Amino acid sequence: MPSTKTSIIIFSKDRTLQLKSLLLSLRELADVPEESINVIYKNAIPEISYDPLIPEFKCDFVQQTSFLENVRNIVRRKPSDYFLFMVDDLIAARPFSLERIENLMDTRTDIDSFCLRMGRNIKCEPTPEFEELGEGILCWTTKHGLGKHWNYFWELSSSLYRRPLVEEYLEKCRPDKETFPNPLEDHFYQCMPNTKQAHPLLEILNAIRFAGQTPPSKIACFETSRTFTQGVNLVADIKDDRATQFSPQELHKKMLDGFVIDFQSLADIFPNQPNAGHTHFKLTKGDK
Repeated sequence: MPSTKTSIIIFSKDRTLQLKSLLLSLRELADVPEESINVIYKNAIPEISYDPLIPEFKCDFVQQTSFLENVRNIVRRKPSDYFLFMVDDLIAARPFSLERIENLMDTRTDIDSFCLRMGRNIKCEPTPEFEELGEGILCWTTKHGLGKHWNYFWELSSSLYRRPLVEEYLEKCRPDKETFPNPLEDHFYQCMPNTKQAHPLLEILNAIRFAGQTPPSKIACFETSRTFTQGVNLVADIKDDRATQFSPQELHKKMLDGFVIDFQSLADIFPNQPNAGHTHFKLTKGDK
């Protein structure tokens, strides 16, 4: 029987080739039972269908109807201790053990999250003071002054959290506001105790609102990152100056023609940013 300690929730919109590549990289590089993976997908572009992809994996594919309720339903029905969130343009580059992460979280109750896309190779300044936990695992405490990446506690690209924290936060979310992953990230910093640098007025309000509450703040990661995102196109309805290298339609056709991301070529790539962009984006023919 697959482990029920961790359920994985992957968010996907119109990025079938990237989703397939992520699932294949997890199949080969991680001890992740496919039965523990839940994919919430949305095909907003009519000519892009997930139907050819679904039979290839044992994941639970959930077509998005009400985004927040879809997430809540997965959390409600899964008897999992942990939830690991991912997005479809994430890719696994090196092997990792989910069981090892679970064992760490079981024994170190002071650690609030485990992030797969951070590590010593990430050179976003200023870097935190790491605590070495042994066996190639580090942890650090988020705090003001650590910048965007090291102080970004709640992120849905590649991080694992305990069930009580996920449940508490989802109850504070609003179905008409948190309608896709980006606002589901952002709202956390308005309604949960946190250390993210905010507008001075908001910081004062949060200090009053969360008086006496200790924010979850300690994050663990591997010595070197195991995953990174490849931002080659933007599908979220947000303002972003990210360049588009490939359209979702173009990549969907590539997937139908048998192409996937060549994740095996990434084993010796150690990006200095958690989002490596298109720099190492390479397609290969066949399920490799």
